[in-house]
Amino acid sequence: MPEPLPRRTLPQQALLDALASRLPAEPATRRPESPQRLTPPAASAPPPSPPPSSPSPLDRAAALLRGRPDPTILIYERPRPGRAAPAAADRPPHLAQLLGELAAQPRSRATARPEPLAPTRDAGADSGLSLARQLTEAGRPGEALDLLDHLDPAPQPRTASWHLARAAAWLQLQRPQEAAREASAALTRTGIDAPVRHAALQQLGQALTLQGEIAEAAWCHRTRLAEHPRDSGAALQAASAAATEADWPALAQDLSRLEQTLQPAPTPAAAAAQARPEIRTAPDPALLAAFTDDPARLRQAAEQAVQARLGRRVERSPTRRRAARAPGSRLRLGLLLGAVPAGAPSPWPIVEMLIALDPAQFDLTVYADLPDAADTSTGTDTPLQPLRERSSRWHDCHDSDEEALALTISADAIDLLAVLDARADTRRLATLARHPAALQIAWADGAGSTGAPFIDYLVGDRERTPIELAADTVEAIAQMPARHRPSEAPAAAPEPPFDPPTRADCGLPETAMVYACFARPGAILPEQFAAWCRVLADTEGAVLWLRGATPTVRARLQEAAAGLGIDPRRLVFAAELERDRHAARLPLADLVLDTFPDSGERRCLEALQQGVPVLSRRGRCPGSRRAAALLQAVGLPELVCDGPERLHIEAVRLGRDAARRAALRDQLRQRLQADPLHDPAGLARDFAALVRRMVDRLDAGLPPVPLAALPAP
Repeated sequence: MPEPLPRRTLPQQALLDALASRLPAEPATRRPESPQRLTPPAASAPPPSPPPSSPSPLDRAAALLRGRPDPTILIYERPRPGRAAPAAADRPPHLAQLLGELAAQPRSRATARPEPLAPTRDAGADSGLSLARQLTEAGRPGEALDLLDHLDPAPQPRTASWHLARAAAWLQLQRPQEAAREASAALTRTGIDAPVRHAALQQLGQALTLQGEIAEAAWCHRTRLAEHPRDSGAALQAASAAATEADWPALAQDLSRLEQTLQPAPTPAAAAAQARPEIRTAPDPALLAAFTDDPARLRQAAEQAVQARLGRRVERSPTRRRAARAPGSRLRLGLLLGAVPAGAPSPWPIVEMLIALDPAQFDLTVYADLPDAADTSTGTDTPLQPLRERSSRWHDCHDSDEEALALTISADAIDLLAVLDARADTRRLATLARHPAALQIAWADGAGSTGAPFIDYLVGDRERTPIELAADTVEAIAQMPARHRPSEAPAAAPEPPFDPPTRADCGLPETAMVYACFARPGAILPEQFAAWCRVLADTEGAVLWLRGATPTVRARLQEAAAGLGIDPRRLVFAAELERDRHAARLPLADLVLDTFPDSGERRCLEALQQGVPVLSRRGRCPGSRRAAALLQAVGLPELVCDGPERLHIEAVRLGRDAARRAALRDQLRQRLQADPLHDPAGLARDFAALVRRMVDRLDAGLPPVPLAALPAP
């Protein structure tokens, strides 16, 4: 039996005290003219303990852990780069008018917001807060902050809800310091309002994570979990923070608590339910995939997330028919394009594949659900401008609610609507729930099923989404014959050019075997690290080259290695470099080791593109088969291992056989000349054949079923 959840948590005031030294003073101006996206810095060491004269944190905890009013509340807690607009029926009547007035005002590309709004005190504080939240959800956090500034005046103390609304706006502007300050202020004003307190801790945890204050973020999530022991989302966030900090004892406790929250809850007595009502957050399936290789559990989490986001359970729509077309007419393909979460696979390779579709067969319509600030049509890193030129119709839908967007798609009589990330944005999810197109598809990601019954097909491939996975996907699996999407192109050569680094430059031994893994610390689980140490023990003189980490993480990994009988000096930590310079040093490694169950597609892709072999373990879920799909695509299936024992044998064998490693590098160089990993044109032909099979079933009046891969004609 797992140990009961301990009640000892860092209390609110201790957390705020720890933050005080990290947050800058309130700036004279509220925000810069141009919102900027910040790259989360490396995690810092935990804050120092309070001085002896300070009250003990545990002495103050009891006052914070009080009973909360009911009812149970289910919230989806994934940080969103986009926004989620509420249904039109749920909006105050004046919101549409307000948004229309805002849209009509001239806006600068840099600020993406109009001039400050006129005061709206007559609307009332509650109505104003509701409007501000809806403006933030509609992707206009700047206007939300303007509106909040004009709500009933300051000298009176602001409410927790007011600070919480500002924190949400700052988070969407990618300004974590300001968001942390506002969430902290909300936390000090929550009183016994459980939902507001829960939301304040959640937003504070998100802001601290963006700042790299991982230990402090973990305190927030564990405080949420202490107050609501059935909160799966809080337990998962705490586990993720512990893994990032390589705090493996805490990780074991957090995963045990997560397991408890995922079990069916006992039916509470009525009196107990009133004394301790629950707030529960749905676990993020993409985050959960880093800790489990159970496809049934990931499907359950995905379905819970969809239900939480939409606020209701959605059933599968009945079989539909597409609009009648003349024989030989082009298929109308719609693309719902929007922002994707940080860390998610880039959507642009799929866009390149869609651009490469034969215009004689496909009429392409784009629904661009992108904020004005994300308009990169003149950039060089994305194919947005070629997509504009390739499409027959282009709809800018950023300011449309889900009902208007669904009506727009329906009016275009789209045969098949493709969405690049169905989880990224609640408004896009709500649009798809209206099923505006005859068929709707999404691409498989690390979490497997989207959990959305209104997605008809999940596009995958033989390796990533085997047909056996069909029982654990809400959608029907549709397999591509090679890969389900192109990979990103190799990193460009650094400018100005520089001489490739040597092993001595990187602190590596000149002749010894170099195993490498450049995964983020959170992807390295204790079982994985122990397996790597066994490989080092069986490969004389070998070293393990790891991604640069904070001093705390380095010390913990070195301590763990020593505990497993490995000299800590055999762990070499790489400096953090830009992508192009990192790619230039990758050939110094002899073999890259993949992580499990969170297989690293991008880092394995970068290694293969530099001619470095990758050894991976095949799992059951798409997230644990990503590197395996890459290795199959380059014709190296022998580097895909079934089970940990086979992986150990192959890793040691390759570590002792320099000739075999050299032969693998030669094979990689030869096969990469044919561009099997990118190849948008070739994959476009495969995708076109797969779409025809989907549409043929639809025209025959047949429901979606798993479609096994067939060779393209």
